[in-house]
Amino acid sequence: MLVLTRYFLVALRIVVADDNPSFLRELVSALESDCEVIATAQDGDTALKRILSFRPEVAVLDLRMPALNAIDVTKKLSQHSATAAVVICSVENDPEVVDAALTAGVLGYVRKDRMNSDLLTAVKCAAKGQQFVSPR
Repeated sequence: MLVLTRYFLVALRIVVADDNPSFLRELVSALESDCEVIATAQDGDTALKRILSFRPEVAVLDLRMPALNAIDVTKKLSQHSATAAVVICSVENDPEVVDAALTAGVLGYVRKDRMNSDLLTAVKCAAKGQQFVSPR
């Protein structure tokens, strides 16, 4: 997705985090055709540091990661007044977990089995401040 800056269009900047290296590569591959993946991480603490350092428009995070889960990362981003929108990509489909993520400030929730059809839509919605949740 291209974002209009003051003078020209630039790719939407994304940080991606997943503790599974092969799925992390899949996420990057799914996003890099339309976005600029500027950093990756394999745990929540590193993801938080990279989001705060690189200041992406969107962060795509696995729900359950070592050190911090995606909901905790989202809460800490809010405490730091970070502007990155968060999209979770997870195998977890429990409505209570999805609701907890949305309550914490997550704007997108994509099931991993719907990644190919829903991820870019969720990222684009999040970049605009809109919610997107994969159908159950």
